[in-house]
Amino acid sequence: MDAFRFYEQIGLKDRLSAVKKKLDKKMFYDYADVNKKEKNVITKYVERMELSFLLTPSTINIQALVNEEYHYEGVMFVTVQLRDEVTDRHVRVLEEVIHGALPNPIVITFAFKDQICVSSCMKRLNKVNKNNVVLETIHRTNWFSENDSTSLVDNFLQSILLSNLSFTTFFDFFKEIDLAVKAYQDSEIIGAYKVLKDDKERQQQETIISQIKDMEQEINTLKAAIKKETQFNKKVELNMNVQQLRKELENIKRDVK
Repeated sequence: MDAFRFYEQIGLKDRLSAVKKKLDKKMFYDYADVNKKEKNVITKYVERMELSFLLTPSTINIQALVNEEYHYEGVMFVTVQLRDEVTDRHVRVLEEVIHGALPNPIVITFAFKDQICVSSCMKRLNKVNKNNVVLETIHRTNWFSENDSTSLVDNFLQSILLSNLSFTTFFDFFKEIDLAVKAYQDSEIIGAYKVLKDDKERQQQETIISQIKDMEQEINTLKAAIKKETQFNKKVELNMNVQQLRKELENIKRDVK
């Protein structure tokens, strides 16, 4: 799936004309305060960056939200075409630079060959310097292609279909996209795709996700200890602990679904 096929599937191409404005790498070098390591990642892996679609009150029937904490006058869809296969660390560097450099809320679509992944991040104004923004948590999907017609991909695409998003304000519009991306990210941990709009439900799920991560880390620690253990009885004991933790993990994931 190329980026524009993705934009077509979520309904962007039906509602707006594509901008397709190239974003010069030099702009990020000069204004994003990138270090040498970040610059090297951009130079080595990015083939092209462009502003693909720009949503503003003049192009779509959504109102801006501007107050002392948030400044949401529109939403940018930015495509980053990669020239080489990248690691998770490289993508993390790129998304942090791009989200941090551009003050508007951004949906980043990373594209490599026939696969894409989507990144989003809520932003709020810096209380000291209103010209700067503070990034909240960055969320990102896994890589997927048009051939990945799984329930996870289908549910995600359905969640961010423009006709299913809030058109009240750009804050509400982008928040729902961010929640959908987060749900994709969380599904890799809890085994289910759940877009949670209620704050209390999200906090409860975050607690469960943290618990799952801790248990998975404990299992990995025990498995490493098993490999090093020379006493048979001790190996058996450690294996039993691993099996018990796995059962508890399965129960937690089943309940959260």
